[in-house]
Amino acid sequence: MTALLALYLSVLDDRNFEEDFTEVYNTYKRLVYHTAYKIMDDSYLAEDVLQEVFLYVAKNFSKIHRENCHELAAYLVSCSRSRAYDMLRKQREELLEDVPNEPDAAPVPDDAAVSTDNIERLTELIGQMKPMYRDPLRLLAMGYTNREIAKSLGLTDEVVRTRLFRGRKLLWKEMNSHE
Repeated sequence: MTALLALYLSVLDDRNFEEDFTEVYNTYKRLVYHTAYKIMDDSYLAEDVLQEVFLYVAKNFSKIHRENCHELAAYLVSCSRSRAYDMLRKQREELLEDVPNEPDAAPVPDDAAVSTDNIERLTELIGQMKPMYRDPLRLLAMGYTNREIAKSLGLTDEVVRTRLFRGRKLLWKEMNSHE
């Protein structure tokens, strides 16, 4: 048994599930790692995501539905993506904090393309989108270029441009349907 697996078992929320957790871990650890690696493009950071995901799973194992293996796999992929994007955002924020003499963010002007009131609605809509549109839009909002997005998601530049175009089109349609 690996040291990490022993750590996960030590924080397991119910000791009766040790065998079940070990099976889930051994079955899905590669899926979680590869999902994170496609986003992070760094093996060490992907391992960090893997550790965070399985620590969370261990702490909440009795609450996680494991009957349907496809739903469990989808859940773990979703957790991996969320953790990976959180890590990327934190890294980007840390890099921006280290830049000296950066002017403070200016307030949103009255004639901005998106009003302050709509930013929350946009964030909510992006969160509800299919991952194929949501992931590139989130990375774009974090300041990544199309090429960087393509590399982190394992896509071509053309596919990223198309998904960003279609994602924006869906957002535009949804934002204007409520007015």
